[in-house]
This record gives sequence, structure tokens and C-alpha cells, in this order.
Amino acid sequence: MKPLKYLPQLGFLALIIFLITDTPLINPISSNVKNQLKQNEGSHTEGSHKEGSNNKNISQEEKEKRMGIFHYNEGNKNFKEGRFDEAIINYKKALHHNKSFKEAIINLSTAYMKNSKYDETLETLRKGMLLDSQNPYIHYNYACYFSLIGQPKKSLEMLKTAIHFGYNKFDQIAMDPDLKKLRESTNFKNWFDKQKT
Repeated sequence: MKPLKYLPQLGFLALIIFLITDTPLINPISSNVKNQLKQNEGSHTEGSHKEGSNNKNISQEEKEKRMGIFHYNEGNKNFKEGRFDEAIINYKKALHHNKSFKEAIINLSTAYMKNSKYDETLETLRKGMLLDSQNPYIHYNYACYFSLIGQPKKSLEMLKTAIHFGYNKFDQIAMDPDLKKLRESTNFKNWFDKQKT
């Protein structure tokens, strides 16, 4: 009978995993980062920072970029598994190694929102704006942020800006739970109906 005592916890865990795997990550990786990811990133065990150089002489800057990519990938794995606290840690590590890693900033802000850490979300988005004020995903996350804190007017402004800079995932806009409060506003409904035509 002892193995059955964990059955309720396993059922709850299975439900959480099922619900989370239905949520896609917001930000695809840019082509520049994709090319870097195709290269050998090296091994990484706790306490080591082997960068996979195979004893080749590579610059410290390149080592830092590779470690940033490693932690970014780990953060994405954690995010997909619904372990947002661990994802936050890994995205922060990625930014420690590469402070201009826009994708890590965008996904870090998303992970903060998933954990309802709105002050940290706002701080991260501000840093993202300093790096790339025309990035549509940063503006999209701002729209999500403002919707979550109950400011649909600002949310709609940021969503319009995201679309202006190239965001075109209207299916995502129509379904994203972070934009629920925005979708309930009359201004959004009128605007969104015009976008469909």
C-alpha cells in the first residue's frame, strides 16, 4: 500500500505538466544565436565552465557567449517544464555571461510574469528596451505586463507598437492568457476586429 500514498501528488504533478506544456515560449531565437547554438557548446557540470574549445585558444568573450547560450538553453528547458524559478536563475546566468543577450532578457521577463513577479518583470523589460527599443517581443511582453497588472489601455498601446515593429502572431494574441484583461476591453475588441479585415 505504501506506493499508493504518493498517488495524489503524482496526479497533481501530471496536471501541472499537462497545463504548462500547452504554453509556447514567446520568443524564437534570432538567426545569429541559432548559428552559435549549432556550434559545439561544450560540457558543463556543476562547478565547471568548460566551454568546449578542445584546447583551442578562444577569446574570453567567446567563452562568455558560449556559457550564456548554455544557460539560456537550460532556462528554456526549465521554462518548458514549468520550473519558472529555475528558468529565472538560468536566464540570469545567461545575462551574467552575455549582458546584451536580448532573447534571455525577453524570456526572463516572461518567466517573471509566470511567477507574478511584476516589479522584476518591469525592471527586466526596461533593460530590454535599452538594448533594443524596436524589438517586437519586448513590446509584446510589455503588453502582457500591462494587461496582467490591470492597465488595458497601456497594454493595447504596447501591443500596437509590437505589431508596428513586426509582431504578427494574431493567434497568440487571441489566446495568450497574459492578455486576458486586455481582450476584455472594448478598445481592444474594436481594434482587433479591424486587424482581422
